[in-house]
Amino acid sequence: MKTIKFMSLLACFLLLFGCGTTGGNDNSSSGSNPGSDEEAPNEEPVDVDDQAVEDLTGYIVSISNEGQTRILVTGQHPSSGGSGTSATMYTLEESTKVENSAGEPLEAANIMVGMKVTVWNSGIVAESFPAQSGAIKVVVDEEQDELEQKAIAKALEEVEAGYPWHVEEVTEQGEGLYKVTLKNLLDDSEPVDIEVEVKE
Repeated sequence: MKTIKFMSLLACFLLLFGCGTTGGNDNSSSGSNPGSDEEAPNEEPVDVDDQAVEDLTGYIVSISNEGQTRILVTGQHPSSGGSGTSATMYTLEESTKVENSAGEPLEAANIMVGMKVTVWNSGIVAESFPAQSGAIKVVVDEEQDELEQKAIAKALEEVEAGYPWHVEEVTEQGEGLYKVTLKNLLDDSEPVDIEVEVKE
């Protein structure tokens, strides 16, 4: 009789213990189940401007449109304090923002050789000369005189293409007459002065 009672109690204990363990496993597994109904927290969209780093302010000295638009800009990095010059070839992606310094949007097709621009990138630059990088944002200086832009573009037509020419100085000599001083950043040659005549 004692044996029967003992066996009955043991069976009940094992049954209760087993149910408790199974319930515990179900609870723990449901908490870690990737297919559960719990929603992941919403991720806020990333603002492209927040990732942009101001890279170079200078003049566009060449533009190529072979598949993608690429602009060669020579000028100064903001960290240089206006000393030293650099050249970077920027690739304009579909996501690249183009605007003037008043924040008004422009089309990439509006970009022209001779324009004064400031370019933002992600901070990633291929070490070469000229350097190469993708452009996140291009800001065209709206205060640049249109005739100055045309004078620079015309002067660049007078020098050998394919070199990173730096625009050292632009001087208005008279009505529609400009002297543009260019320096080839690839060699130690002296700057060249080119006089051009432009019209509105």
